[in-house]
Amino acid sequence: MLKLFSNFRGFGRTKLPPGPWKLPLIGSLHHLAVAGLEPHHVLTNLATKYGPIMHLQLGEISAVIISAPRVAKEVLKTHDLAFASRPKLLSPEIITYNCVDIAFAPYGGY
Repeated sequence: MLKLFSNFRGFGRTKLPPGPWKLPLIGSLHHLAVAGLEPHHVLTNLATKYGPIMHLQLGEISAVIISAPRVAKEVLKTHDLAFASRPKLLSPEIITYNCVDIAFAPYGGY
């Protein structure tokens, strides 16, 4: 799963790919909880309906799902710096002395 868009509510609205309808608090999570099917099968069914790039609202997290290998390769090549670093979190920053270990170090010269 690739997350390309966050819940940024800036000046303009971000145009998101198509996706299933959402409920107010849980978003599209109810589509993943289909009885008798594993989540990867449900995502395959959603991808056949909405295409290889779709938008899912997982609670308050807005996620763009890319299910085709060719499209994922293109996105990862184009936006490689966006996926090179991990998000800054407080607990790894405290535990690893300002994120200086190999697992949580940000992308860069260090």
